[in-house]
Amino acid sequence: MIIARGDRLQAIHLSPGLMTLAGVCFVLFSALYFGSTAYLVFRDDWARQERGEEATLREGYEDRITALRNEIERIRSRRAVDHATVEQKVEQLLDRQDELGQRQEMLEKLTDAARKAGFEVPPPLPPRKDASHDTNDHGKQASADGVARPSVTLASITGATARDPLAPLAGADRIDGIESQLDSMQTAQDMAVATMRTSVASRADRIATILKRVGRKVPRPSATEDVGGPFVPLPEGTQDERFMTDVTMLSAELARFASLRKVALALPWSQPIVGAPISSGFGPRLDPFLGRPAMHTGIDFRAPRGMPARSVAAGTVIAAEWNGGYGNMVDVDHGNGVVTRYGHLSAITVRVGDHVEAGGKIGRVGSTGRSTGPHLHYEIRLDGDAIDPMRFLIAGREMAQLL
Repeated sequence: MIIARGDRLQAIHLSPGLMTLAGVCFVLFSALYFGSTAYLVFRDDWARQERGEEATLREGYEDRITALRNEIERIRSRRAVDHATVEQKVEQLLDRQDELGQRQEMLEKLTDAARKAGFEVPPPLPPRKDASHDTNDHGKQASADGVARPSVTLASITGATARDPLAPLAGADRIDGIESQLDSMQTAQDMAVATMRTSVASRADRIATILKRVGRKVPRPSATEDVGGPFVPLPEGTQDERFMTDVTMLSAELARFASLRKVALALPWSQPIVGAPISSGFGPRLDPFLGRPAMHTGIDFRAPRGMPARSVAAGTVIAAEWNGGYGNMVDVDHGNGVVTRYGHLSAITVRVGDHVEAGGKIGRVGSTGRSTGPHLHYEIRLDGDAIDPMRFLIAGREMAQLL
């Protein structure tokens, strides 16, 4: 390479190695130049493409977030509806508990009356130790101790908590379980009333039968007697009416039993001297003094002289005096035309007007009046007429198990 500078010439000699280096540099420069140019040209397209992909992803994420929010709102709405439904059912359960509690109180009163009347009624089940006494938001107590009272609260039904308000509902199974317990309690109450009514009516009927057998008037029958007609079941939804009907009938049977029992307790069912042998019965016999047929108006009980003679039933002394062939005699009025008489006493220990209880002492066994030896002459008179005391003594063995 010759370089001219005015009049001066300068020759530069380039070696092959230098030429190769220059070529390499030129190639590298060209590559860098064209690469930079291409980058600048395509960079905007790449940026636009990346922005498009980011926008697509962002829209996808936003759509998913929106769908999740909608799902949460739907769950919350459904939970609110379910919660309201469960709360309504809990209110119904609480109302039903109150009704069963009132029924239980009524049943306990009837049970006490039946026990006082002499019926064996099993005691109520003790309350469960794990029974809860919580109240719901409306202030109603959610417990029902008695036959088997379940415990009901809104929180225990739904299973919801403040930390996890979206917890899945478990109320359906719990409501079904509590409803089952309430059904069991109602069934037990119905069975208790029906069982007691049957027992009271049966015993009252037996007492009435015995009273009729001995010629005594009985109270008027209840509404369950001397009636008939086809059986027509009550329509659905009348369980309370049916229970109240059974309760009314049970109350009527208890009242009938009480009146029958009152009449029966005033009658002479037992012997004036327990275990004493009978030396002469009621009816025709040969007179011990004249040897001629005569009517014996009572029963003679052989007993040692001085042994206490006792009244067979509660009553009022209407006679306590010497009375001819009876000797020392005591008459006790038991009401309703029934009078018992005790004769041949060695001593009288009561006075007219005294009230004596069943088993109360009225005198001592003796042999006064027309008597051949120490014994107690015992009579039962109905409306002034002497009847066979064995009619009452035989029936008294059965009556003793009923009173």
